[in-house]
Amino acid sequence: MIWAMLAALAILVVVALLWPLVRERANSPEERRDMTVLKDQLNEVAREQTRGTMSEDEAAAIRLEIQRRLLAAGRRPALAAWREGPGLRAGLTATLAITVPMVAFAIYMNLGAPMLRPVAAAPPVDKDMAGLVEQLAARMQTDPGNIEGWSLLARSYKQIERYQDALAAYQHVLTLNPEGAEPYANFGEMAVTVAGGRVGPEARAALTTALQRDRAEPRARFYLGLAAAQDGDPRTAIAIWRDLTAGAPPDAPWLEMVRNQMFQVAQSAAVMPMSVEPRHPLDGVAASATPGPATQMQPQPADPNDITAPDVGAIKNQFSGENLAQIQAMVGSLAGRLENNPDDYNGWLMLGRSYTVLRNTVGAKQAFEKAMALKPAEIAPKINLAAVLLSEADINGPTPLPAQVTTITNDILKLAPDQPEALFVRGLSALKAGNKDAARKDWMAAKAKAQGALATDLDRRLQALK
Repeated sequence: MIWAMLAALAILVVVALLWPLVRERANSPEERRDMTVLKDQLNEVAREQTRGTMSEDEAAAIRLEIQRRLLAAGRRPALAAWREGPGLRAGLTATLAITVPMVAFAIYMNLGAPMLRPVAAAPPVDKDMAGLVEQLAARMQTDPGNIEGWSLLARSYKQIERYQDALAAYQHVLTLNPEGAEPYANFGEMAVTVAGGRVGPEARAALTTALQRDRAEPRARFYLGLAAAQDGDPRTAIAIWRDLTAGAPPDAPWLEMVRNQMFQVAQSAAVMPMSVEPRHPLDGVAASATPGPATQMQPQPADPNDITAPDVGAIKNQFSGENLAQIQAMVGSLAGRLENNPDDYNGWLMLGRSYTVLRNTVGAKQAFEKAMALKPAEIAPKINLAAVLLSEADINGPTPLPAQVTTITNDILKLAPDQPEALFVRGLSALKAGNKDAARKDWMAAKAKAQGALATDLDRRLQALK
């Protein structure tokens, strides 16, 4: 009786091991759940960063890994790809079918007597996978020209998270002059992973080649946008991602991830995505985002009591009708979301900057005050609020600055004594009070840190004090 039970168990084990090799795969419910989990993880990272329990560097590293997995979602796992090489797949199937029962029998004969002590737990499946990968690697050393085998080896290394080995295998694939864009996109993506999220020269070259072979390759477009963001060019990054998301299928598993990444870059740079023309990474000139008259969108009339349709009349001459409608929808959607999630610090900061662009000073002040209340030790909302208040003040006349501006400026300088904008404002306040020496002192200190228009303005004002 026991031998019949053991034989049945052996058959079940063999079937379980062989089933992934012989079945046809589609997007299974498990894979769809995996995509949902990855998206939830991205949202959780954002929440942890907002709560201050995770640094920007930690969040960026974790986000990149989740994004890499999302971009790869829907692609066949490494084991399923064995059917692309019939010889390899058939060999593995036969090996498992023969060796598993024999090994199980041998182990039982040596460690048997199940009635006397429990049988040790089986090793994790990952170890089995690692052993199979090592066998494949050994075989590839004797078959260096087998492009399918090396591609499978690279994917297998990636599956077990041996990224450096995966990169080397992808590099070998490129030496075999593969066709299509995918091998170059694979190498570029893995080079980014190995570099800790940085898009280096090798990755850029491979990703560019991938796009030259297939302009629609989504991973190449995403990572080249990320490269622009890392270069300090957020507008180019946003332009590339806008182009990517505009032509994406509605059910693309990575679509929400790309939009979130674009939102984060836009927020950090105080740029409204809809104000940036979309463009493909290979195109030097931004593509026009304005459709013909037949498809022209128009913004909805603003209702003062409806936060989901903010007034865009103040910028109506700066954008097309379609872009105005998109700006209105984006800002309105953010405002509506914050009504249900009032503890979103980054959301309030973005809403305040959005209202500033729309010249809605009342809404901007309220949003920045909400952000300040959530994180009193953060400087960004204070600087933004002071800028809004100064836009309504008489900067060059004798009228004193508003008391709230003075209070906010002092709060900023307590947190960051060399903050140039705050030093400029304090110096301005001193000058209005008739204290030129205090103004000169603050402006000289601000000049040491200032850049761009502020530095030019400080030079002019210091020259006037002489």
